[in-house]
Amino acid sequence: MRPMMRRALFLATGLAVLVTLGWSVRDFEALMASGDVVLLELAPADPRSLIQGDYMRLAYAVEREAIHLDAPAGTIILGLDERRVGRFRRLGGTGTPGPGEKAFRVSRNVSDARAMVEPHSFLFQEGQADLYAKARYGIFRVDASGRHLLVGLADADARKIEPR
Repeated sequence: MRPMMRRALFLATGLAVLVTLGWSVRDFEALMASGDVVLLELAPADPRSLIQGDYMRLAYAVEREAIHLDAPAGTIILGLDERRVGRFRRLGGTGTPGPGEKAFRVSRNVSDARAMVEPHSFLFQEGQADLYAKARYGIFRVDASGRHLLVGLADADARKIEPR
């Protein structure tokens, strides 16, 4: 291949990667701006990893329920209370969400086929571990299809924990 053609191919590939990344960032920013707020109760987990720095390992109460998926991924329907805390109601294949309900995408745990919520970690600024140790809920932005993004953690009163 000629050097000129190689450069052109390299530039075209680089441009395609940048466009794809830009589209993904735009998509996540749109979800953060317009997605509905849903809180998921956290289940006990190790509060910090001393080896990896300041982050919290997360586990969700909904993962402890016997929700089994047949496919690698699926959707569950959450019932929302007055504080927008979601609790499992049923699998998503059994009808669309009704009033006070929200679809939420989950993946299948390889070891036991249970529903698994991602992500399982939350990064925070160094020196904020004591503040985030009070976390009781994960705050998600969720779109109509159940696609979600973890945007913060909340305390026992469902108030977002804000770094100092």
